[in-house]
Amino acid sequence: MLRPIVPSDTIPLIELTAKTGFFKPSELIALREVFDDYYTENRSLGHRSYVWMEGDRPLGFVYHAPVPMTEGTWSLYWIAVAKDQQGRGVGKRLLELVEEDVRQHNARLLLIETSSLARYEPTREFYKKRGYSIRAHIPDYYADGDGLVVFGKRLS
Repeated sequence: MLRPIVPSDTIPLIELTAKTGFFKPSELIALREVFDDYYTENRSLGHRSYVWMEGDRPLGFVYHAPVPMTEGTWSLYWIAVAKDQQGRGVGKRLLELVEEDVRQHNARLLLIETSSLARYEPTREFYKKRGYSIRAHIPDYYADGDGLVVFGKRLS
């Protein structure tokens, strides 16, 4: 079942994200701040976040928002799928949800940022298989040897 996130989802979603093995401790701290800001302010600014539940267990989540000072550009800031659910279609369904959701808000472009590190190659392939193309690459963005890769997809 897909539903909007609620405050009681914060800890389970951070734990799910940590167990994927992709995120640094500082990124998990940032995710906590993202959730806290979402509940206090950003939801009212149009930010959106959904969790895919199976019973009482979260299988994955997404967080996306319109990009300020643009017309119809949105960013998918977070997508995470439980490690044991990866490759089973949960991520694909979550991404499709985001695309449909932002289309309903007159989006024309969806952007997704990720790392250029080798361990993120499956992530980059995931986006390519879903029609996204690399729109920008900034070497050494996150750290030396860890560049920023921006994927984009035209939605209209």
